[in-house]
Amino acid sequence: MLPLLPLVALYAQAPASSALAVVTAEPREVRPGESVLLTWACPRSPQVRLEPGGMILPGRSQVTLRPAYTTTYRLFDAGPGAEPGGAELGHAEVRVTPGLPLGEAARICAFDASAKAVLPGDPVVLKWECAGSAKVRLEPGGLELDGKSEVTVTPLESTRYTITANNAAGGQSRTLEVSVLGHQALALAKAARTPTASVCSFEASRTVVKPGEQVDLKWVCQGDAKVRLEPGGLELDGQSSIAVVPDKTTVYTLSVSNLMGGSSRSVEVQVEAPRRVLTEKDLADPEEAVKPLEHMDLQEALHRGAALRAAAPEGSWTLRLVVSGRADGLKQVARAAGPKAPDVLVLPYVRPDGFRWWQACYGAYPTRTAAMKAWRSAPEALKKAFHDALPLKLQRLPGDPPKVL
Repeated sequence: MLPLLPLVALYAQAPASSALAVVTAEPREVRPGESVLLTWACPRSPQVRLEPGGMILPGRSQVTLRPAYTTTYRLFDAGPGAEPGGAELGHAEVRVTPGLPLGEAARICAFDASAKAVLPGDPVVLKWECAGSAKVRLEPGGLELDGKSEVTVTPLESTRYTITANNAAGGQSRTLEVSVLGHQALALAKAARTPTASVCSFEASRTVVKPGEQVDLKWVCQGDAKVRLEPGGLELDGQSSIAVVPDKTTVYTLSVSNLMGGSSRSVEVQVEAPRRVLTEKDLADPEEAVKPLEHMDLQEALHRGAALRAAAPEGSWTLRLVVSGRADGLKQVARAAGPKAPDVLVLPYVRPDGFRWWQACYGAYPTRTAAMKAWRSAPEALKKAFHDALPLKLQRLPGDPPKVL
């Protein structure tokens, strides 16, 4: 019969032998002397031994290596109670190939600052984009950063910033200077009546398109400054235009600033799928009318609202219940309207800053008097939720999208 002690020891060691590590090497193939990042995670072993080298390291860590020849890196359990030598937890092979192509040399495509002249301590965003697999070094400071990134700096004096991108095939550097002005310089700018940078106009040739259709964005700005367009971070002229082809509903924001200040404007371009033409039967079907509201399908609700408005006689009046930017408000309107939900028209509402919201209106009536009479007999829940319903001309509602000529 076997003694108990060895049996207990056997079970105590079993978990350590099954504590496998996840080991990765990036990249897996390099030229001689190039860097490799070896990363591992071993949840059951607080310490590991890395071979070759015999280094004792934490169970979850990473190291940078520069192998001269093809090497298999192995991790062994070095935690308390581990067997001498330790059980192997995992390994990763790095192939060293002298003739490996160098690939594209690192190239700096863009290096810009959000402002070229600021007051002491004001933030400046440095942004860059590089081609070719590379790390970027920013001076002063010696920061190691990604090839496509940005960083915010707060210079106290005029500073020349330099980024250098390098890889095995070569590299490139670019420099820009940010001037730090004293309060006296700012006072002089004010005395010279330097105009504040502002967006005078920002328009889209169309605000509703189908996928793949082109939209022209046009703007005019005042003040000596560059314009930034998002999404994309494009730096453009103060009086210009650009064509875009959005694949989904997108809010475009134009921003401009200088020492005297700045402003921004936005315009939303909606991309919608082709919709079927609603018939009179579709518009009169109560179940179909309530579905977009209950499902919070704003695009379908707007589609139906536009069809109802187009079908109403010229000169009709309606009662505006609410202006909102939240799609979940559609369900609240439907519940408050109850059996009268089919009489709700959901129509677009464009704010002065360009953002597109929606407005819910109640019914279409031949006169203002008829609209007010209908409101007096509306469901109590609807009157309680929207007690200040506003009578308006249905074909000329405040917030209607501007007509594009």
